[in-house]
Amino acid sequence: PNLNVISACEDLAAAEYELADDENRNFFEESYSGIAARIIQHEYDHIEGILFTDHLNPLKKRLMKRKLEEISKGKVEVNYKMKFFKK
Repeated sequence: PNLNVISACEDLAAAEYELADDENRNFFEESYSGIAARIIQHEYDHIEGILFTDHLNPLKKRLMKRKLEEISKGKVEVNYKMKFFKK
């Protein structure tokens, strides 16, 4: 919330998969670029437990530390519902 960071992300992504109902177990591969690649990488990062801050260099992380701590404590104003968990 209220935190925008530009990070260097790959603009290319490839996915290899097989269809569950394919009796021949054929594998398919598709390539994506641009915003589609970024979305796929973003969602894959969620699955792997990777946060956007994991992609930042140490200097950017230090510059954002206080803002991130305020957000984690609920000290932020947004126009949508947020949940905060106690540690």
